[in-house]
Amino acid sequence: MTNKPIALILVDGLRPDGLLQANTSTLKRLMLTGAYSLQVQTVLPSWTLPCITSLVLGVPPQAHGTLTNTFASQKWEAPGLIDVLHETGYKTAAFYNWAELRDLARPGSLDLSVCLNTAESHDLQVGESDTALTALAVDALVQHPVDFVFFYLGCVDTAGHRYGWMSPQYIQAIENADLCIERLLDALPEETSAWIIADHGGLGYTHGANSEEELTIPLVTQGSGLPKGVIEGPISILDIAPTIAAYAAAAVPSEWQGHTLLPDRSQTLSNG
Repeated sequence: MTNKPIALILVDGLRPDGLLQANTSTLKRLMLTGAYSLQVQTVLPSWTLPCITSLVLGVPPQAHGTLTNTFASQKWEAPGLIDVLHETGYKTAAFYNWAELRDLARPGSLDLSVCLNTAESHDLQVGESDTALTALAVDALVQHPVDFVFFYLGCVDTAGHRYGWMSPQYIQAIENADLCIERLLDALPEETSAWIIADHGGLGYTHGANSEEELTIPLVTQGSGLPKGVIEGPISILDIAPTIAAYAAAAVPSEWQGHTLLPDRSQTLSNG
C-alpha cells in the first residue's frame, strides 16, 4: 500500500478570529476547498507544551503528565501519532522553532528532525523565525522526501505575548505564517493532505486559563478522499491524532481518548 502523504501544521497561538481578520489567502482558500471548524476546543492548562503533547499523544495533560512547558510525559507508555505512523511505514519529519517540542516522538520515530530554536528570539523581527524555518524545511524536503511532516510555527504566539493577541503585530505574524504554509505546501507532493491547527488561543498578553479566547482554536484540512465544508458538532484537539491515523490506515492505540472526524464515523460535515 502506498502511504498517503500528510502534513500536520501547527500555528502556535492562532485564534479563529485572528485567522479571519488577517489576510490569510492560503488558509481561506483551503477553507473554501476543504473542511474546517472554527470551534475546536483545546485542553487545560492551555499552555503550548501540554496542548501539543495532547495533540500528538491523544490524551489530556492529566493523563500524559505534562502540565507546564517542561516535558514530563516520560512515564506515558502509549505511542503517539508520529510513532504510530512510523510503525505503519511512514517516513516522518518534524520542523519546529521551539526546542521544547523535541520529545514529541519516541527515539527512532523521526527520520528527519530540524529545530531552529529562534521563535522567541528578541533579535528577530515579527515572523522572521517562521520564515527561516520554512526555508530550511523546503530545502530539506527536496533532499529528503518523507510521507509525514509535522511543521510548527511559533511566531504568532510570540507576537501575542509581546504585543497582545489581536494586536497589529499579532495579525502581521498570522499573515506571515499563512505565507509560510503556502510555501511548505507548494514544496510537498500535490496529493499531500494538509491538517492545520493551533494549540491554544490567547487573551491580552497571555494564555493558560479557560476563557473562550484561550480554549477555542481553528482546524483547516484538505486532501484526497476528505470531505468538504464545515465540520459540525463538538471537536476536541484530542480528535486530531485518531483522525489522521484513521486517514493513514494506521492502528489507533486504545489509550487515545479522541474520536476520528472522518465522515464515516461520528462526525457529520455539511457544505457551508
